[in-house]
Amino acid sequence: MKIVGTSPRFYKNFSKLCKTREKRFQIVIEKKIELLLIDPNHKSLRLHKVNTKGDQSWSISIDMKIRVLFIYEKDGIVLVNIGTHDEVY
Repeated sequence: MKIVGTSPRFYKNFSKLCKTREKRFQIVIEKKIELLLIDPNHKSLRLHKVNTKGDQSWSISIDMKIRVLFIYEKDGIVLVNIGTHDEVY
C-alpha cells in the first residue's frame, strides 16, 4: 500500500502539530504512517472505521491523544486529517 494523496487540512494540521510538539514527534507520526502502509492491522495503530459526513473513513492512533484520519482509494490511501479526537471527528 502507498500514500496516493493528502488533503490541505492534513498538511496544515501536521505542520501545526510539529511546531507545537517536540521535534521527535514528527518522527513518531512518520513511523506510525509507515507501519500503516506495511501492516494496517498492527495492534499499536488501533485501526477502526469511522463514518464522517457520509464518507467511509478510517482512523489510526499516533498516541493516546492524536489520530490520523484517512480513506482507502483504489491505489492506496489518502491522508485526510490529523489531530486530537475532537479535532478529527
